[in-house]
Amino acid sequence: MIELRNAIRSRRELAAIDIVRAVQTQEIRRSVATIMAMPDDLAAEVVRSDPKLLDAALAVDSACEMWGSIIYEGIADLHTVDRMCGGVVRGCWQRLRLWFADDRLRNRSPNEGEWFEWLYNMLEADPAPGKLEGAHVSYRGRTRGHGSS
Repeated sequence: MIELRNAIRSRRELAAIDIVRAVQTQEIRRSVATIMAMPDDLAAEVVRSDPKLLDAALAVDSACEMWGSIIYEGIADLHTVDRMCGGVVRGCWQRLRLWFADDRLRNRSPNEGEWFEWLYNMLEADPAPGKLEGAHVSYRGRTRGHGSS
């Protein structure tokens, strides 16, 4: 029974890594860089009026929607995704949240960025250990499950 649980957990972890990798493309990386160069709480009109910024926002939204969904479904663990891309999720949400709020009103749809916002809220409520200081400080000299390397 223990071996079966370990095998299931291992498959989930591998599936999560594959899904995260699938959306961490060069397009997403460039999109993240574009968004992260902006200040927090961008006005919705600024996002909508800049085709490059709008494309970047839509690409990042797609990735974050997927990450949120896979965590909710139990395919991936919140802390695993937080360690892999939590900073990106937090930073992009803080810059784009006003655009999402405006789009929800304009489109009369509460579903705009719903899993992106859910994921941001979950990451803020239960961050992976070490997120405040950064892995380079919090995990210095260690590997998972081991005191030191």
